[in-house]
Amino acid sequence: MAAIGLTSLLAFFGLFEGKIYSKPGIEDTIVYSDYYPWYNDASWERGHSNTPYLGLYDSLDSRVLKQHAEWANQYGIDVFKIEYVPQLDNNIIDGILNTDLGNTKVCLMYDSLARFLTLKKGLPPYDFNDPEVYNTFVDEIRQIADIYFSNPNYFTLNGRPVLWIYITREMSGIWKDAIKQVRKEINEKGYDVYIVGDHIWWDYNYDGIELFDAIGVYSPYPADPPDLGQLEKNINVLYSRWYKKVVGSGIDFIPTSIFGYNDECLSNERPPMPVLSGTKQEMEKMLMMVSGYLDPVNGAKNINQVSHMTFNENQEGSGVEPSEEWGYSRIELIPKYFGYN
Repeated sequence: MAAIGLTSLLAFFGLFEGKIYSKPGIEDTIVYSDYYPWYNDASWERGHSNTPYLGLYDSLDSRVLKQHAEWANQYGIDVFKIEYVPQLDNNIIDGILNTDLGNTKVCLMYDSLARFLTLKKGLPPYDFNDPEVYNTFVDEIRQIADIYFSNPNYFTLNGRPVLWIYITREMSGIWKDAIKQVRKEINEKGYDVYIVGDHIWWDYNYDGIELFDAIGVYSPYPADPPDLGQLEKNINVLYSRWYKKVVGSGIDFIPTSIFGYNDECLSNERPPMPVLSGTKQEMEKMLMMVSGYLDPVNGAKNINQVSHMTFNENQEGSGVEPSEEWGYSRIELIPKYFGYN
């Protein structure tokens, strides 16, 4: 296993002071990183774009979970944002949620794409006029509240459990009624849920953003267009327009950074996207740009939020988890720009 990174050594000896692009008055940046709890022999056999230092592990391996928690604490990842469908309950509950996470917490991101594909609804958009789509969504988010929100490892913001919902931008029909219903039912259970809609995209469709406490995006990486050769500049334009609309509407804005992407290992299952192999210089430019869109949380002006795609998506090569291919070079950048706390 590689030695501890230079940034961490400097921090240990008091020679590195944490974030370098913070805004005045901000005491903490909440750092989310997408976490995948479904690794086993079968998932690795599908293919992988990189090899973690921990090997081709099982998501229920306590050794692996302990090391993931230690890395998250060491490199300033506050929240593992876990991909969620009900089929993953056992892995989540018996795995990462049952681990001593130290200062790191978990929240869920309801994966509407994966869930509705299992219901044979095809690719998005998803029509909430379909009773099966509507009722599945409402029932399962209600179950999330029942099963997860009271867990001491679940992340809350100002006492509010945080729930991300994937590709809300790809919902049609009476989807707004579904969002209102789940919020009402969860509130009746005693949880003032903080819902983040994965709504940011290149079509600049702002319809429905008022239903959410925050607007973010899982991945700002487009296959086509715009020109991938100018990715950082294009994402800057994307975020500038969304930031103005979202913050101007009194809603929290959560930008996402992307360190790389390579899904060629899955080319037998789907057409691969263009490979994004960012150099350290390119990644730093990305993080510097993203840091300019950190938005103070409503009701907690000394806190803002950022998301990183991803912690351990090893099939798509977007993770920051230390690996044989990039070592610690990705994860070390997080505290440099967003601090250790």
